[in-house]
Parts: sequence; C-alpha cells; structure tokens
Amino acid sequence: MQTKKLLVLTGGLILILGSRLPWMSVPVLFGVQGPAYEAIEIGWEDNGFITGGIGLILFLGGMFWRGRAKTGYSIPAAILAVCAVSIVIGCFQRVLEIDPSAGFFAATDIGIYVTFIGSLLALVGTVGAVIMSFTNNHRHTPEPTGAT
Repeated sequence: MQTKKLLVLTGGLILILGSRLPWMSVPVLFGVQGPAYEAIEIGWEDNGFITGGIGLILFLGGMFWRGRAKTGYSIPAAILAVCAVSIVIGCFQRVLEIDPSAGFFAATDIGIYVTFIGSLLALVGTVGAVIMSFTNNHRHTPEPTGAT
C-alpha cells in the first residue's frame, strides 16, 4: 500500500474519531461553575460535523483509490484536508482570544488534538498525492520532436 494512501486513510479515520470526542470544557473556557454549567462541548456539536464529514469523504475516497492518484481526486482531497486543518486552527485561535483564566490546556480537551493530528496526516497524504500526480503527468507528456 502506498504511504500517501495510508496517510489519507489514517487521517480520515482519526478525523472521524476526533469529531466525536470532547473538544472544549465550557465551564473552564468561560469561567463559570455549578451543575447548570457542567458541560463539555463535543466536537460533534459544532465543527465536528464538518471535520467528521471531511474525514468520511477522505476515508471513502482513500478506500476506492486505485493505483496512482489522479489530479481529479488529489486536488479536491487536499482542499478538504486544508479546510479541516483551518477549522481546528480557528478553534485554537478562538480559545486564545477568549483567554480562559484556567489556561489554554485546561479549556481544550483531547478531541481537538486528535482532530488536529488527523487533519495534518490527511493533509500530508493529499499534498504528497498532488505532487506525485503533477510529477506523473509531466513524465507522461509527450515531448515535442524536431520533426514538428
């Protein structure tokens, strides 16, 4: 199995898993206490829908990926992987803007880190596939001859 395909498959699975895990601790993030505020935001409640969907698309695309990656698959897959990375970075940035009194690591939970790792794996695999698809297209393009 190709390394790029394995990275995309693994990244897609990790994205799906990370979208179902807790991303943030709402009481710590906003500095509230009490039983009414005891909530943990699961990724599936917000951005997890998008990252889980991206992970599912990348995973299914990787399952049906045969042979060398074609440009028609690798470029949209890379765009989806960039979107997943951007979503997680946006969540990190939002937590930093809120600046919880307990600290950044207390406000974030395991799901956001798992999703970030999955999106990075998918990004590396898809960017590698894009580079290889352009390299393969360049190799197989007929060269002009002196007879023309």
